[in-house]
Amino acid sequence: MDRILLLDLYFLIYRAQVAFKSTTKDIDTRYVAVFNFFRSLRVLVEQFQPHKIFALLEGNPQFRKDIYADYKANRIIKLAAKTPEQAERFQFSKREILNSLKHLPITSVRHPDYEADDLALTLAADLQGEDITIITNDNDYLQIPQRGYKVKIYNPIKKEYLTPPKYPILAAKALYGDKSDNLKGLMGEKAAIKLLNDPTAFAQWMQQEENRSLFNINKSLIELRLVPADELSFEEGITNFPLLRQEFERMSFASLIEQDAWMQFAKTFDCVKY
Repeated sequence: MDRILLLDLYFLIYRAQVAFKSTTKDIDTRYVAVFNFFRSLRVLVEQFQPHKIFALLEGNPQFRKDIYADYKANRIIKLAAKTPEQAERFQFSKREILNSLKHLPITSVRHPDYEADDLALTLAADLQGEDITIITNDNDYLQIPQRGYKVKIYNPIKKEYLTPPKYPILAAKALYGDKSDNLKGLMGEKAAIKLLNDPTAFAQWMQQEENRSLFNINKSLIELRLVPADELSFEEGITNFPLLRQEFERMSFASLIEQDAWMQFAKTFDCVKY
């Protein structure tokens, strides 16, 4: 059995953008998120000792937007509310991180029309029998173990595993909505869980056409989809530590390229076999 690590990449980039600022005062502000990302990546690889690492990239889920035009529109508004400098800094950091990742034994996975959690479900289905850990803070991923796939989901912010609830997370979120995806709730979270714990009451609630219609719309947006395996795009990283070190030197990551620290960084990835 191989240990597989699935990285919710954009979550980790965003986390790197907003975290650890107090400890990176000597880093050029343009590269703070890049430094934070690779420092944190080394810690995760050391912790989980994976044999294989997949970085999951986001696509544009037009099929969800066709169902509900305002799907995730709040994220666009939030991005527009930032200063042009802040928005560009995030895009800059993302480009630098993706470019540097190519020099590590990490496989990037993408599909232009699907999101990272859809890719995670697809890989969990394809890699059944392996020891899979997903790195994310997004509870949408809890649909994967609730659909019968043996995966562990680790939140690096809280430093704990996400535990699937006793109630179906998909149905619950279809009832109470998801602010991060701009999906309006039909009731509060506690009321939704209470309703799901009473099958008779839930069945009666669903008999009302308006309730059923709104529930099914939310459910169709939140539900993870399997991606046709032959449509996934894989880009294998080509391990090249000298080139990666040159990138870190260009960005003046002194504490990462100091000899002992660099040897530790490179050695961390010895566990990756594929």
